Amino acid sequence: MKLLAIIGSQRKDGNSYLLAKEALESVQETDYEIIQLVEKKIEFCNLCAKCKAGDCVLKDDFNQILDKIQEADGIVFSFPKYFSLSSKFLCFLERLVMIHHCKEYHGPGKTGKPDQNFSPPFKGKPYCIFVVSASGKGGEEPLRLAAYEIERIGMKLILHDSGLSLEFSQKEKIKEKFSKIKKALRTAER
Repeated sequence: MKLLAIIGSQRKDGNSYLLAKEALESVQETDYEIIQLVEKKIEFCNLCAKCKAGDCVLKDDFNQILDKIQEADGIVFSFPKYFSLSSKFLCFLERLVMIHHCKEYHGPGKTGKPDQNFSPPFKGKPYCIFVVSASGKGGEEPLRLAAYEIERIGMKLILHDSGLSLEFSQKEKIKEKFSKIKKALRTAER
């Protein structure tokens, strides 16, 4: 199984990265890659709608990340809660949703009905989300927003009890929880 973690923090190797890395390392027999968006150039969507017929035309790292999402068996999104979503993750999420939308509706507006022949490239792909908060509180709204947008592109949220106030010193609890996530991912593959 190959997992891909996308870290939406502005801080390289920050808490969002550490949580995802610890989680992925605890899952046995899994190949994984971690992409930190802070190290990538991700432009804002300009609503040109040229992606309706192919890849996004902006010259940045976004299309390479899309290819890696396509290749992975499951995705882990991890980002910090600032006021809401971190700006780097929000920019990435907007691009992810818009490329899907432009392909489904043949442009940025909802003019008419969706294309019945459109097959979402990530349909059914399992994913989970971690929202990191210094206080351990207030992560529900960013989590809800991100999950809503990701599910719009057809991915399947793997639910689990996140233990909202886990500390990094509780490695055994983290490993136990990620064993459950791995089991859920394997079940979702069937």
